[in-house]
Amino acid sequence: MPPVIQAQDTTIPPEDLIDQVPSDVLDRLPDDVVQRIQEGVLDQIPEDVVDRLPETVVDRIPDGLLASTGGDPALLAVLAIVGGLAVLIFVYGVVKSAFKAALFAAVVGAAAWFWFFNAA
Repeated sequence: MPPVIQAQDTTIPPEDLIDQVPSDVLDRLPDDVVQRIQEGVLDQIPEDVVDRLPETVVDRIPDGLLASTGGDPALLAVLAIVGGLAVLIFVYGVVKSAFKAALFAAVVGAAAWFWFFNAA
């Protein structure tokens, strides 16, 4: 039986990731944030700090240090369900309105046809 090869843990602690950030990028980060990451108090750069940085600087920060904006999966599911339901209700309303317009046109057409042939 061949040996089982297990995947190695590739996560790098934030204290080591901060060493991979270029010095000019570190200069643009608040000193207390850098210090708290080095001490292990923070795992990621806070989102409000990242929002204040230019995109060129954010692109040079390792992904492990950026606060993910994935949010709550339950909230995402609820929003997806509500959005889908809203689309279905919209389509239903459009079809219902189209049916009413077609029915009205049919009644007006039948009345015009009846009036035209009975008037002559």
